[in-house]
Amino acid sequence: MKTLYTLVFILVLLTSCQNNNKKPSDQQPKTTEKLQSTQWILDEDNSSIHWTGYKTTGKIAVKGVFKTFKIKGVKPAADLVSVLQSAQAEINIYSIFSDNEERDNKLIGKLFENMTDTQKIYARIEKIKADGQSAMMTINMNAHEKTVPVQLQIDENTGKVSLSGKIDLLKDFEAIDAFEQFHKACFNKHKGEDGVSKTWSEVGFSAELVFKHK
Repeated sequence: MKTLYTLVFILVLLTSCQNNNKKPSDQQPKTTEKLQSTQWILDEDNSSIHWTGYKTTGKIAVKGVFKTFKIKGVKPAADLVSVLQSAQAEINIYSIFSDNEERDNKLIGKLFENMTDTQKIYARIEKIKADGQSAMMTINMNAHEKTVPVQLQIDENTGKVSLSGKIDLLKDFEAIDAFEQFHKACFNKHKGEDGVSKTWSEVGFSAELVFKHK
């Protein structure tokens, strides 16, 4: 009987040692998962790019859109900030629309087609500031690149991105001949109440972009 008790004690002792020798990783399942990158794509139907030009000495605004554009180079990323900093916009100048066919034809034929290699306008975000509300954007047009500041709003929950800024066709892109040709074609249309014809080289732009998960 004593031998039986001794045998039971030894078995209990061995079992206890085996349990204590288990590694923590064997005792508890892993609960931490890696954050996966997400593939974002542009929702073209709900995205738009706008422009604003100005005429007359009173600086009357003339507004329009580019109907055709693409966002290229979007890399997998968990946040929209990373998406924007890897992407490039490609804008088709022949898709310009201001709800005035005569004006649109002059913008294409007199302005853009008198620029160097400007069938498309390219733009990319270079750097988003830490506050997430401003950035620097590089625009390529008339064989010139210019980096300009833009205001920015990013909504990670809805995938919406809003941005706005301005450029100067003469100071930033040296589009002197193209600008003069356009102003000449629009001379009478750009006269104000003072009888002076003026076309402003300043152009405002904005974009409302919507990204969705692929």
